[in-house]
Amino acid sequence: MHIRERSMKVLHLINTLSAGGAELHLLTLCRHLRSHGVEPAVACLREHVAGSRSLRQDFERAGVRVIDLGAAGRYEARFFGRIGRLVAAERPDILHTHLPRADVAGAFVRLMHPSVVWVCSVHAIYSVDWSARWSLPLVRMLWRRANGVLCISHAVRDWLIRHGLPSERATVIHYGIETETLCGAQNNLRETWQLDGKFIIGSIGRLEPRKGHQVLIQAMPEILRQIPNAQLLIAGHDPWGYGAELRRLIEASNLGDCVRLVGFQSDVVSFLDALDVFAFATHSEGFGQVLVEAMAAGKPAVASRVAPLTEIARHGESALLVEPGQPAAFAGALVRLAREPRERQRMARRARERVQRYFTAERMAAETLSLYQDLCARTAKFTASA
Repeated sequence: MHIRERSMKVLHLINTLSAGGAELHLLTLCRHLRSHGVEPAVACLREHVAGSRSLRQDFERAGVRVIDLGAAGRYEARFFGRIGRLVAAERPDILHTHLPRADVAGAFVRLMHPSVVWVCSVHAIYSVDWSARWSLPLVRMLWRRANGVLCISHAVRDWLIRHGLPSERATVIHYGIETETLCGAQNNLRETWQLDGKFIIGSIGRLEPRKGHQVLIQAMPEILRQIPNAQLLIAGHDPWGYGAELRRLIEASNLGDCVRLVGFQSDVVSFLDALDVFAFATHSEGFGQVLVEAMAAGKPAVASRVAPLTEIARHGESALLVEPGQPAAFAGALVRLAREPRERQRMARRARERVQRYFTAERMAAETLSLYQDLCARTAKFTASA
């Protein structure tokens, strides 16, 4: 009689379920792991933070169980006991942690349950602008204790290896997106925001210095000199109040009529649909998923020539890549695209093709499952020989 093997059980642990890059990535990953027969569950240290949207219902609609460990604050330690008991009850094949505080909890679980295979995803290059940078030596030491470290880009992998992670522990799996969801805008924001007849440049990202929004604002006077109907839209939430500084820059540059901070946009598809060109002037990224989304939506892009954006787009084919922090360079590239509609169309087509080839959710899930299976096999072999 044939006995069906049980599904692989994966318990994901993440800081919160607030809508953000790592959390939305995890939602997509879980949806597609289920299509491969994996049983994912998601535990969060706390469900969400004030001023953000919880993704609990999104996970549950996708058939993924959610467990809130009820941490009262960022540094509350009682959840360590809760996650230990949860792992004992769930008995997952894989514990997959996301973001540094969850990685610390994962290291604790590994001590209590050494038979559980522990994978941690590193979603960024944590450096001098990270609020908890004081804890980096500890976190890097813990990453070295994981069975495997999933790096979202070669740039992240290179950074980890420079800081002592054995190269054989680090696997690059790029974020993947559900490309079909980037089509079919529900709202005409050009009409809603009275932008008909404008050449619209748009950017998406948290309002913080490293995202380079100020560079795009500084580029606008030169863009307007050559493209008088240009309009810059900057979308993104403002967790630390940096928007006030950007507004001062807009006012000091007399750009109030042609630069708008439009806040957090839950309808990213409609926002991208409104654009003629996407601009991304970031100084530092772990990956750059928003660039992938813009490319999938068929938008020509101008972006900083920084790793890992150089892994996502090819200069002159699927985007124009320019030196970061240089308003004149961004102005020149954006003016070029404004004046060359055929170039925009060609670039948009190449961008969509590149995303469909390299950055799909299906590819991401298949590679992640392959990593899980490889680590489980290696761990079982090591245990048998011990």
